[in-house]
Amino acid sequence: MTKSTITREQLIKKAQEQIEFCRHTKITGEGRAHVNQCAALFEIALAAMDSEPVVKKVACWSCQNEVEIAAISDCDGCCPKCGTRIHLDEEPYIAPLSAPDRDQVRQEHAEWSQATFGNVGPVGPLKHLSKEALEAAAEPGDLSEWADMQFLLWDAQRRAGITDEQITQAMIDKLAVNKQREWPEPKDGEPRLHIKSQPAPVITFYRDGIEAAAKWIDQQREAYDSEHGWSDPDTGAFEFSNDAQRGYSSTLEELAEGIRALHPNAGNSPVITDRWIPVSEKLPERGDYLVSDGRDFDVQLFNGEQFIPGFVWEDKITHWMPLPATPQEVRGE
Repeated sequence: MTKSTITREQLIKKAQEQIEFCRHTKITGEGRAHVNQCAALFEIALAAMDSEPVVKKVACWSCQNEVEIAAISDCDGCCPKCGTRIHLDEEPYIAPLSAPDRDQVRQEHAEWSQATFGNVGPVGPLKHLSKEALEAAAEPGDLSEWADMQFLLWDAQRRAGITDEQITQAMIDKLAVNKQREWPEPKDGEPRLHIKSQPAPVITFYRDGIEAAAKWIDQQREAYDSEHGWSDPDTGAFEFSNDAQRGYSSTLEELAEGIRALHPNAGNSPVITDRWIPVSEKLPERGDYLVSDGRDFDVQLFNGEQFIPGFVWEDKITHWMPLPATPQEVRGE
């Protein structure tokens, strides 16, 4: 029996020719069904020739090295690493090695987590996940940190009752959203948050009306003072010709102050630090602020465009307020 010298490329070309013939032949009737079967068989054969061959491996019983079966024949039936003879017809060598199946690992982790932590919700694993993410950021090459993050993500998903199909669809939808967003220039080692357009200013008619009324009275008082009073060059005090004029000016000043007092944040009054300010009403200037999503709170930096996320994510923040002043040290005499 002579060994065939036809090459793999020639076989592929021959199969392609046969498929092309079967597709365009004018044979009809029962013969056509046979031609269609042949075409299907050639397509299967072509797909098999185009795919990468599976490399079968076994474990050396002595050094536990993974050995390709073909390499054993090249080494006279011995392990190419340690030289130990391997008998492929005996157990356990005939079973090729395979990495643990990902789904199996996921199932085993779910069983262990359920038995260890019981019927808890997804929030705990998600908070733990944020901690592991920071540790992975510090050591990106530590695969154990990546494994911890995957375990926690699986666990939170399972406990939330969310399927892989639901997450896949959510990823498709979110990717489309992200592609439409504007992003800043990349900077290695820093989170890149999408650029948000500044919300249209919310016109607070009550506050603005109060301030407008107070300013109008201020203008009336300034005009009256300019007409009826003067600054004493010796004392620097502002003087009037009589008490009635001085009293009228004081009354206008008191009226303006009283109107401003109707709203704690009107005019030039200082911002009250024990009041949460909605982000829809006003955004702060650059600096550190106390922020909240309505449930949790955190201290975050506002960079002029957005908050830098920490425990509370930037797109969930609903309110902010200035930080309290640092305590002053009281020194004894």
